[in-house]
Amino acid sequence: MKRSLPALIFVLHACAVLLAQTPAQEPAALTVTRLAFMRQVMADSQLLTQQYERALAKVETEVATAGDYEEARAIRMRREQLQALYAGTASSLATPLPLTQARMMGSAQASGETLGGWRSNGSGAEWLNFRLTPGSYHIEFEANMSDAPVAGSIYASSKFQPQQTALFGFDEVTLLGIAAENHRTFEITRSTDETTFTTVRVGPLTFSRNPATLRFTAANGYPANIIRIRNLRLVPVTDATATSTPPPTQSGSTTAMQMASTTLKDAIGTARTAAAAKYLDDLNDLAVTKPALKGQIDAEIRRMKRLEDQKAGRSGVNAITTTGGGFSGFESISDARLADEEPLSGERFKVVYEGRTMMVRLLWIDCAPLEENTAPEVKRFAKHFDIEDEDVPAVGRAAREFTASYLRDKPLRLLIRPDPDKDGTMAALLFLPNVGLYQNVLVNHGLAAVVAPAREKQHNAMERAFLSTLSAIENTAKKRRPAPGAWALSAESHEGKAP
Repeated sequence: MKRSLPALIFVLHACAVLLAQTPAQEPAALTVTRLAFMRQVMADSQLLTQQYERALAKVETEVATAGDYEEARAIRMRREQLQALYAGTASSLATPLPLTQARMMGSAQASGETLGGWRSNGSGAEWLNFRLTPGSYHIEFEANMSDAPVAGSIYASSKFQPQQTALFGFDEVTLLGIAAENHRTFEITRSTDETTFTTVRVGPLTFSRNPATLRFTAANGYPANIIRIRNLRLVPVTDATATSTPPPTQSGSTTAMQMASTTLKDAIGTARTAAAAKYLDDLNDLAVTKPALKGQIDAEIRRMKRLEDQKAGRSGVNAITTTGGGFSGFESISDARLADEEPLSGERFKVVYEGRTMMVRLLWIDCAPLEENTAPEVKRFAKHFDIEDEDVPAVGRAAREFTASYLRDKPLRLLIRPDPDKDGTMAALLFLPNVGLYQNVLVNHGLAAVVAPAREKQHNAMERAFLSTLSAIENTAKKRRPAPGAWALSAESHEGKAP
C-alpha cells in the first residue's frame, strides 16, 4: 500500500491535469472516451484518497503533539495536495444527462441542450437504462424561469397566471415504480430576467443499480411560464459537499428544557418497561394454568412485542404500517400472509393473521372481473381503459395470477378499515417491505383502475397524498410506451381501427 500510494497520487494528478485540457483537433469520440475514462479513474480512487488523507491527519496530530513540527508541516502539505486534487473537481467528475438520450414525456421538448415546454403536469424527460457508477450523487442543472408573452385574454383564468415558483421532481424508476429512497422534489424560482440561469443542486441520491432509469418531471403544468433547463448532470458526492452545516448553538434555557424532557421520557420509559415485563410474566403464568387459552395468550404476547417495536422507533412505510403513521380510522396488522387458496381477483383475496383467515379488498382500486356475465363491471372497466368488453376477463385473470405470485410467501402489512363490508370483507391498504403500497404496483402494471372516493370521504391529508400518488402513477402508466397491462390493449384497439 505504501509503495502504491505515491504512484496512485501521481496518476490522480495526471488525471486532474488531463481533465482540464482538451488536445487540439482530437476526434470527438476519442475525447468522450478519454474523459469518461478519467472520470472513472478519479471516481474509483476518491474513497481511497480520502481514507489516506484522514489517516495522514491523525499522523499529523500525533507528530505535532510529539514536537516534530517540521514533519507535521510536511504531512500537512501532503494533505493539502490530496485535498486540492478533488477540491472543485466535483463538477468535472459529473456524469452528464444528455437530452439526445432522453425520452420526452407529455409536453416537454428538447431544443439543443435546453429542456422546456412544461405546459402540463407529468411532462419531463426519462433516461432509460442509463449507465452510471453506483454511488451517491447530486442532481445539478441550470434553470431560468420567466413569464410567457401576454396574448389577448390568455390570463383570464387563474390556471394561466404566471407562477413565482415551479415544483419539479427527480426519480429513479424501477420495475415496481418509483424508488422511494431516490425520490426528490424541489422548486425552481422565477428568474430576474430571461438570460440569467441559476444553478440548482438537489440530493444526495444513492444509486445501487447499474444501469438505472432516471426521470425528471414537472409536478404541475406551467402554461403561463417559460421554464428552461440545461446542463443536467449527476455530480458525485464528496466529503466537502456531503458535510452538513453544524447546528446552531442552543441557549442555556433550551438546553435545560431538553435535559428535563429527556429525564421525563426516560422515567416514563422505565416505568412502562417494568409494567410491560410484569404483564408478560402474568401472561406466561396464565398460559401454564389455562392451556385452553394458549392461542389468545400468544396473540396478546405478539401484540405486546409489536408495541415494543413501535417504542423502539420505526420509519418510512414501517411507521405507517405499525403505528398508523397519521392514518385515523384504520387498524394496523403486520406479518400477515396470503392464504393458500387462489385469490378471488387481483384486489380481493384472503389473508391469514394470527391463526384466523379474513377476506380483504384493496382500497381505491378495481381489477377487472373474471367473467363476461358481470356486464356492469365489465363495461365500467372497459370504459376506463378504452378496451373491448371481450378483453376485460383476460386482464382480470392476469391481475389475479399476478397477485397470487407476487404476494405469495411475503410478510404483509395491512391498514384495515374497522367496519367490514356487508359480506364481511375488510377494506385495506396493503404494504410490502422495500416496495410500499401494493395498490401502486397493480396500477403501475396496468392491472387495476384507480377508483378515488369523493373528496369529502377522504379522511385526512395522508389519504389524499396516497390517492394523489396513485392517480399520478396511473397517468404515467397510461402514457408509457410500451404500454403496460390493459393500456397495451387500449393502444392495440386504437391502432386496429380504420381511419
